[in-house]
Amino acid sequence: MSDPKALRVAVVGSGPAGMYATAHLLGSPGGTWLDGRMVHLMQQPVEVDVFERQPTPWGLIRSGVAPDHPERKRIADTFERLANHERFRFFGNICVGQNISVAELSRSYDAIILAHGAAGDRLIGIPGENLTGSASARSFVAWYNGNPEARDFNFDLSTQRAVVVGNGNVALDVARILLSAPDSLASTDIADHALQALRASSVREVVLVGRRGPLHAAFGAAELEEIADLPDVDIIVDPTDLPSKESAIAQGADASALRKIELLTTYAQRPARQYARKLHLKFFSTPIEILGEARVQGLRLGYLQNGAPTESTAAAESTIEAGLVLRAVGYRGLKIDGLPFDEARGTVPNQDGRVLSQGQAMPGVYVTGWAKRGPSGIVGTNRKCARDAVRALASDVAHGIVGRPDLPDRGEIAALLARRQPQLVTRQGWQAIDAAERAAGTTTGRPRVKLTSIDSLLGVAHGERANPIPGGLGGSRRYDAIVVGSGLGGLSTAACLSAVGKSVLLLEQHEILGGCSQTFRRKGKWEFDCGVHYVGGCEPGSDGMISTVLRGLGVEDRIKWSRLDDSGMDTVMFPDHSFRVPTNWEGLASNLRAAYPKDADGLTKAIKELRYIGEGGDRINDVPHSVGVLAPLLKRPLEALAIARGLEFPIGHLFDRCKLSQEARGALLALVHLHNTPPARTPALLVALLLQHYFRAGAYFPVQGGQVIAANLAEVIRSHGGVIRTKTLVRSIDVESGRVRGVTLSDGERISADVVVSNADVHRTFQNLIHPSHLSQRTIERIRAYRRPHSIFSMYIGADIDISKTRPATNYILHDRYDIQATYDLLDKGQWDPKGWLAISSPTLKTWGERHYGPPDHSSIELFASAPADYEFWGGGDPKAGTDYKFSEIYQERKAEFESVLLERTLKVLPELRGHVAWQESATPLTHERFTLSRMPYGPENAKDQIGPFRRLPVTTEIAGLFLAGASTAYLFGVAFTLRGGVGTASHIIGRDLLREFQKGVVISDRNALPEHGPHWDPFQASRGYSSGGPRGDDLLGHAA
Repeated sequence: MSDPKALRVAVVGSGPAGMYATAHLLGSPGGTWLDGRMVHLMQQPVEVDVFERQPTPWGLIRSGVAPDHPERKRIADTFERLANHERFRFFGNICVGQNISVAELSRSYDAIILAHGAAGDRLIGIPGENLTGSASARSFVAWYNGNPEARDFNFDLSTQRAVVVGNGNVALDVARILLSAPDSLASTDIADHALQALRASSVREVVLVGRRGPLHAAFGAAELEEIADLPDVDIIVDPTDLPSKESAIAQGADASALRKIELLTTYAQRPARQYARKLHLKFFSTPIEILGEARVQGLRLGYLQNGAPTESTAAAESTIEAGLVLRAVGYRGLKIDGLPFDEARGTVPNQDGRVLSQGQAMPGVYVTGWAKRGPSGIVGTNRKCARDAVRALASDVAHGIVGRPDLPDRGEIAALLARRQPQLVTRQGWQAIDAAERAAGTTTGRPRVKLTSIDSLLGVAHGERANPIPGGLGGSRRYDAIVVGSGLGGLSTAACLSAVGKSVLLLEQHEILGGCSQTFRRKGKWEFDCGVHYVGGCEPGSDGMISTVLRGLGVEDRIKWSRLDDSGMDTVMFPDHSFRVPTNWEGLASNLRAAYPKDADGLTKAIKELRYIGEGGDRINDVPHSVGVLAPLLKRPLEALAIARGLEFPIGHLFDRCKLSQEARGALLALVHLHNTPPARTPALLVALLLQHYFRAGAYFPVQGGQVIAANLAEVIRSHGGVIRTKTLVRSIDVESGRVRGVTLSDGERISADVVVSNADVHRTFQNLIHPSHLSQRTIERIRAYRRPHSIFSMYIGADIDISKTRPATNYILHDRYDIQATYDLLDKGQWDPKGWLAISSPTLKTWGERHYGPPDHSSIELFASAPADYEFWGGGDPKAGTDYKFSEIYQERKAEFESVLLERTLKVLPELRGHVAWQESATPLTHERFTLSRMPYGPENAKDQIGPFRRLPVTTEIAGLFLAGASTAYLFGVAFTLRGGVGTASHIIGRDLLREFQKGVVISDRNALPEHGPHWDPFQASRGYSSGGPRGDDLLGHAA
């Protein structure tokens, strides 16, 4: 039923541009990023009808992304969830301009957003383009991806040589498909007819012809490496086309271009193999004529000098014999009847997304995506482009330009479409197609088998053909519990459940376990930690949280810890002051009084109160996750009152009472990197508990790196019958009649369980994995209200010297300003503060030079700084649509700026590194999301109104059998708290207080079942290898992305 108060919008096109526009209109669960904040652009309900000329949705995600790039198709899962919205309708197999006119849409909707893309081809403009054997790369891509319009195209693959004109990523995709072994494509969703043709293909060589040189070629280094990784394929490059590194830098080459030159130089130096298939890269070349009479026989080329053709002489031209020429020179928009069209640009004329007719804006008509700007940008670029169109619409609604009361009933539109197009495909029809394709894929070990003819698609959509629902490869297996995510919360939950005899399946989308606690390695010399930097109280046999949990699981003595310098676990540096943070309250007070003598009295009072709160909280020997756990404080009402006040008020209230200067306030907030919360929203309790965590029994770092924790927990799981699967993405947590039933994976496999534990970020759990119909409105609003924290930019440096020979086991915390709140004021506006905090952590220092990986006389250094999480700040890319975001000019500029500032600040503190930085790379919030499915560590922002009982989510939920684990729960974030939280989750599931048992000395695992650790046991290797696909080399989380 239509909402009379809702704005009604027609979106033409269901590709990324159209679906991003739909997300902004409907108010996707997380909202829209704008100026560093999550907002909802539309101030009223919106009903969205999406019109698509194909029977199937998602545009180029389905018919353009190469079949061997499944990670770039994950964005379709986001669109699927969006399509479940109650105010969303899908009308497929409808051609706007034919089945329904633009004028009719205008009479039936308040607004129209055009997002129909660019379904045509650009021409080169040379003789012979119309010969048989000459085709666009767009049509070839559509053919192998199963677009029904391209099913019957005939590409002559009997030739031994094919030419691709163009040197962008589409050109490389085409070349890669032509040169790939068909068996390697058989497990993908490539169209069956294409796979059959490729099995019979005679193509042994592909020549890539491009006007641009290697510095400016549009393809990416990653796409080039993909072809180089193909077995029995050589890449042929003329070394005279390649500039030296020095010349490239002089020409302004960025890191991405330099990486391409490095790769191409390597390929140029390799000897050609006689029987290998070949990719021949011809730069500075322009096609003059496609040769042949009835069909293609070759291509005549001219060569360019300084970007212009050389004189037309025999020496300046050459001919390539080939039977197939594919033109990858760009897509072109197509005109829709009834709308203006710019024939020269192939786009819809517009100003700021408002469609122009004869220079005047058409009221209520907007355009986004390729139809607006031409075929440029990456999938994620459409997010901002769509947002701008929706902002224009929202502005016009606010000014009374859009919105009318006399629209026909919403049901009349559907009835009209059904009359005009009896083969209309609705959302239910697409779901039938999707289920049928996935079911067919299940039986053959493929993600899906695409239906590639209009008749077959419509037959399934309208129930005229069988529509099997996939049971999944593992559907016959049922587990007691499925744990989604292998962060330390998920791992500790799974380890506890396995140890007490439950059958457990742990699912991890990455190829190595550990979440933020994982490590990665480079060049056989350096290992870097992503999230474990130092923890408190790990003395063997102690009652510290980490020791207690590990001891209860039987692995405490299998992890060796290194104790940081007690006289200064951190070395803090401000513009005019520096001090060390020892691992005790008395030492901290003494050092701060010495550094800030004018604030000595105020600092003494402030630290006394923080200590009182911290030691009071420590008295419960647990995380304050519930009211019940606070019971021991009832006998100490003054402590209880101090703790309550420490939670209710931001720490600034304490500073005000103690009359601290700006400098002294900054000093007490110097360790803000531990929680990354704006001071104005930071409760004193959080600061006190974190300091007490380290002051209770010292600061420690695992000698074998943070990966050792995940590796040992994984061994508990597997040795007790648990199953671990990596590289396995969960699409949904399945719920029926208020009870969890299991999960569905991204490939359609369904796995059953009575209990599901989500270790995912809380927003992902409730906004992506669970259908909103299974949640109460209160829960939906509660999740929506949680503020996310700001994110982190990480930089990793490999040095060819051992800095532990001259420095103690300490971290360096740099602040180039005293007003820490100013940094967060900028972040709240979506801006970065180059003077904000910078944490420098070195595993080499923290282990006092003891190493378990890499040669001596080398050091690993990790840099971390707070950064905006806004997609737009990083160029608008979307990690869910693959890694194309890395090639955005804005993205690369941002990374270079961060790297330059962070490195220079580090060299001032560690000057011995100058000239010895042998390796460096960095990871942005988008990198973090790519590998962990979240741009922000720490869980929801750890502000005073979002931590503590009844404020953070408990591990139980309103859905029977669904539990939570990890940093998003009331157990909070960090190594100790998430490990403890996992024990708490398992305790709720089995009805036993496992922490209490652990504190009494109970060990719930069978230590005899654990595998032995020989002298060469490696936690990194022990945390990978749980999937059939297997990881690629050492290319893991820290990869510069």
